[in-house]
Amino acid sequence: MIADKIQEHAENYSKLFHIPLQLILAIIMTESSGSVWAWRTEAHYRYLWDLRKKAPFRTLEKHERNNEIAPKDFGYIRGLSSRNTEWIGQQASWGCMQVMGAVAREYGFTEAFPQLSDPGQGIYYGCKHLDTLRNVWFEKYGWAGVAAAYNAGSVRFGKDCELVNQHYVDTVAGHGAADLFKRMEATA
Repeated sequence: MIADKIQEHAENYSKLFHIPLQLILAIIMTESSGSVWAWRTEAHYRYLWDLRKKAPFRTLEKHERNNEIAPKDFGYIRGLSSRNTEWIGQQASWGCMQVMGAVAREYGFTEAFPQLSDPGQGIYYGCKHLDTLRNVWFEKYGWAGVAAAYNAGSVRFGKDCELVNQHYVDTVAGHGAADLFKRMEATA
């Protein structure tokens, strides 16, 4: 069940970003079951944001991957976090939409990462990301492709010509987005 505050923010950002409300709510249910306090580290996540250059952080060396210690050249916001806290925070998903910290930083988020658990903040950055993904993937793959990219970073197919994260897309569909996904099935 979606709390009233989550519903209210989802409705507002649905209008602001022109994202179907049922997709936002289905992603929230899939990602966190509606919990604003959901949080998960994802050490395998390699897309990081360089706060100094305001661009993607350089490619990680093999020894830097899956490491709790940030490289010395990894920037952080003084007075808000340490280098290692920023490193872990960018590699974690936060709040009801499970927005990756690095993605939120890319879109201009400058607060402490737990602020992404505030429904207004988390849903805003989740919808901002959906808006960007729609601009890249919607024309070719519809909302199912946008949902797949929200989960995996891009639309990718396996050897069987099925989305590599088809289970995720099916779960989002099961939480109320099935009607939105018919376009992809019709064009496949």
